[in-house]
Amino acid sequence: MIRSRMSSSRRHPIFSAALASACACAAFVAAPRAAHAANTGKFDLGIDGDATALLAPSPVQNNLSTMGSGFKIRFADHFRTRNAVNLAPEVGYAFDHVFAANSGVPENMNRIFAGLRLGFGVNVVPTLYAHVGYGFRSVSATTPAGTTTAGIVGDSGLAVDTGVAVEFRVAEHLSLGPHAEFVYIDVPNAPQWLAFGGHLDFIF
Repeated sequence: MIRSRMSSSRRHPIFSAALASACACAAFVAAPRAAHAANTGKFDLGIDGDATALLAPSPVQNNLSTMGSGFKIRFADHFRTRNAVNLAPEVGYAFDHVFAANSGVPENMNRIFAGLRLGFGVNVVPTLYAHVGYGFRSVSATTPAGTTTAGIVGDSGLAVDTGVAVEFRVAEHLSLGPHAEFVYIDVPNAPQWLAFGGHLDFIF
């Protein structure tokens, strides 16, 4: 009964993961053609800081806080076309920490990813982005006595994220702005969360 309930609850996130993966792959195929008409690509180092809101697994059942924190480091090749379309194929690493509640066990989520950012504009750039990659969940090996943690263990699997951002170009080599994204890792208990934060991009 439990197995069938879990599989039906994961069907929608897996479909979302496949859709995000397809969009990211399509963007990679389209990027070189658009970049052919663009200015010379520039190296883009991005640093993100996030506050996270856990959607799944259930924070109540697993003694987890709904809130956490995280960061990302991104490396991209940034192109701007003649009609102010911004393309940035990128790779990176992300870390997110979900806090424990009461006597629960905190979780750490590590991800490596590749994807694309697509923006429109010069000095103010609304941006969409998506990544696919591999996620690693780790938890403490020792469960404190008396907890009700529901057997969540370390695991790894497909990771996807998709989000929106606004880039404000404040100097020739610096842009910054806010972002919000949804993240999903395809492992048992299917961790999913929203991340809200700010980012800096150094463009050389």
